[in-house]
Amino acid sequence: MRIFWRLAAALGAALALWLATGGLAVAEDSPRHHPVASGDTLWSIAAKYDTSVDELVKLNDIKYPDLLLPGQIIKLPDRETPSKPGTIEYEVQPGDMLSQIAVRFDVTTQALAEANQIADIQHIVPGQRLTVPGAALPPKVPSAQAALHPPDDPDLERMFDELAGEQGLDPGLVKALAWLESGWQQHVVSPAGAIGFMQLMPTTAQWLEQSVIGTDLHEDVSVYDNVKMGTRYLRLLFDATGGDKDKALASYYQGYGATMSGKMYEETKAYIDLIKATEARYWP
Repeated sequence: MRIFWRLAAALGAALALWLATGGLAVAEDSPRHHPVASGDTLWSIAAKYDTSVDELVKLNDIKYPDLLLPGQIIKLPDRETPSKPGTIEYEVQPGDMLSQIAVRFDVTTQALAEANQIADIQHIVPGQRLTVPGAALPPKVPSAQAALHPPDDPDLERMFDELAGEQGLDPGLVKALAWLESGWQQHVVSPAGAIGFMQLMPTTAQWLEQSVIGTDLHEDVSVYDNVKMGTRYLRLLFDATGGDKDKALASYYQGYGATMSGKMYEETKAYIDLIKATEARYWP
């Protein structure tokens, strides 16, 4: 089941939520601490104090770098001379897009294109090796949490708007769910075998193709087909749960049967809270 491989991520979310409430009551007014304000990101904090995102992640043991909560206290490096992130090399994976790679390593798409003399940012190929300038390596957390600031891809945004609209779903909710599931990366495959942007299980995909959609799709390689299938499935869950948002999301995560039997795992609750927080922050 998918719930077990996400357990560590769920615990990280629960910790973040605790820090945003009682755990932050003793904030220090010190130049070596930064209280998070609305709109802050790790990138903006690192830039303000002339440090790196990677260093802040390690220093604060942050499990969810793309989700900071107002009032959270960020420890700053206790030194006068900041360390600077270096240049690394990255091999393009199937399904990668330049904008996604840029988001993942906390650099701009333009800087990444210029460093590699790429004229067409839509054209990169698997196996191509890219120089990533000034990259802050993401921490070893599930890929859905690896990006260090909000996604920035107008083409993908339009695709989500279209496919969510076809199903009568809130596009922001679908974007947040996909971001938490895969980090908007088509090549991601979970330990349980879930694939693509929407992290569909092969058995679920097969059922949707044969019994719901009535045609074969290429959800394993096509971003469009994967999101089309995922939004259709989410619509079915909304209908089956009487339009209850929490139950629909819980069913997507832990399964419809478990949800309707009255079970709601703690990691499922954290998953739902994180999707809502992500939607509210990135797509209000």
